[in-house]
Amino acid sequence: MDYERMLFEKGCFLADWNDDIVPERKETPAQRVHQDKDLDTLLSELNEIKQHIEDVRQRKWELEKSLMFHNNGIVKD
Repeated sequence: MDYERMLFEKGCFLADWNDDIVPERKETPAQRVHQDKDLDTLLSELNEIKQHIEDVRQRKWELEKSLMFHNNGIVKD
């Protein structure tokens, strides 16, 4: 092992220096999720996300309405 280290430090590489290197396979988040969960679970999570988006839209609308009332002086402190 010391001989191989010495060769490496001198810039000499053995013929099989990269044989055990496997290129990293990149997966998209969707591929990782699909591997771990079945279709029913994914559909359930999708429905939860849709409901969350609808809740956020509703809160946004309420905040915009409150801001409009505040800016127009309708709301008094």
